[in-house]
Amino acid sequence: MDNQYVILVSPRDNEVQLVQQQGYKTILLRKEISFDEIFDVDVPIEMDLNNEEVVLEKCLELANQLDIISVFTMNEYRIPLASKISEALKLTYQLPYEASLRCRNKKLARQKLNEAGVGEVQYRLVSTQTDLKTELEGIDFPLIVKPSNDSGSKNVYLCNNEAEISTAIKHIVQSEKNIVGQSLDADIMIEEFLDGPEFSIESVTVNGQTTIIGITKKLVTPYPLSIEVGHDFPANLHANEEKEIRELVEESLAVLGVDFAVTHTEVKLTNKGPRIVEVNARPGGDEIPHLVKAVTGIDLKSLAFLVTLGKGIDSLDLSSSPVPSASIRFLLANQEGKVSFNDQFQSAYIKEQKWYVKNGESVKRTESNFDRLGYFIVYGDEENPSSSKVDSVEKGFSIRINNPLEI
Repeated sequence: MDNQYVILVSPRDNEVQLVQQQGYKTILLRKEISFDEIFDVDVPIEMDLNNEEVVLEKCLELANQLDIISVFTMNEYRIPLASKISEALKLTYQLPYEASLRCRNKKLARQKLNEAGVGEVQYRLVSTQTDLKTELEGIDFPLIVKPSNDSGSKNVYLCNNEAEISTAIKHIVQSEKNIVGQSLDADIMIEEFLDGPEFSIESVTVNGQTTIIGITKKLVTPYPLSIEVGHDFPANLHANEEKEIRELVEESLAVLGVDFAVTHTEVKLTNKGPRIVEVNARPGGDEIPHLVKAVTGIDLKSLAFLVTLGKGIDSLDLSSSPVPSASIRFLLANQEGKVSFNDQFQSAYIKEQKWYVKNGESVKRTESNFDRLGYFIVYGDEENPSSSKVDSVEKGFSIRINNPLEI
């Protein structure tokens, strides 16, 4: 293990430390590496990760000099690149490249699932050149318009007529690239609106066998914004609903070809049964791994690395003293202005909290998951689930947005 290396592709959070704690040396690939990161890893390499040909060439060169046993990232934009590197290095345990593309691109996932007849959803692929009137025949409003390969609920629109769809397409086309500089897919998706509560399913697949770790209830703002404002784990579902969701996810992951990956699958429970919204080949964001670990003892992030070594849940040291439930709530700005809040507020219920902004700072209206104000996490107990505690806690922060015209 002392001389075995792991390639980390533009990692986030504590991925470097996670790998080092397992006893492996680290190779860091990133466009720009900070001064501190240079000393945190064994082999720091700055390069343009969007130039995949050059990245593969460098990784093959490294493999001739070092014993590379894994390529790892939880950065959703870089998961296909990590899979491509793994295949080029002929590593034993890897998320297949084609599966990684389907998980990254909603168009490819929807095509594959519909072809297999798994939770079929009506959709169309359009561009600015499309004759919308012709393309929309046979599909009923309201409709969801979204990019094929963006994230964070960015540029997702609920449209009630052709004019609104046309406007949404223009907004998406203007974006051109995502936040890491990758070009957005030219095909824009128009899908039937999946009406119903939303859930995410946290699971792991090893050697083709999927284990559902748990189901998270998602709280989302009403359209047109669709911002995630909270999560409750575990979701309180009827047994038959949970069974249907589990079966759909297991079948969908098999159809998409997912293997050796921790996945975060988003599902709507409609009046026609559960339907897939999207599949992500990574642990959930929004501190969902924190909630899962508090309740189950399973560290999804550690597990995401261990599966690249062919290991599963039984290789984890499960944390003790689990709690019955855990919830997170995000704090939003309902308008543009200066934010004020009670930063001295304390509650015994709060297990973790974080502000993304400072008191008195000018903020814009929250319009996506990328511009929320902060969050807090609470745990439940045997008598009171975590979801019943969050409202009183949120009121204690006394958040106010002062419109500039009011000051």
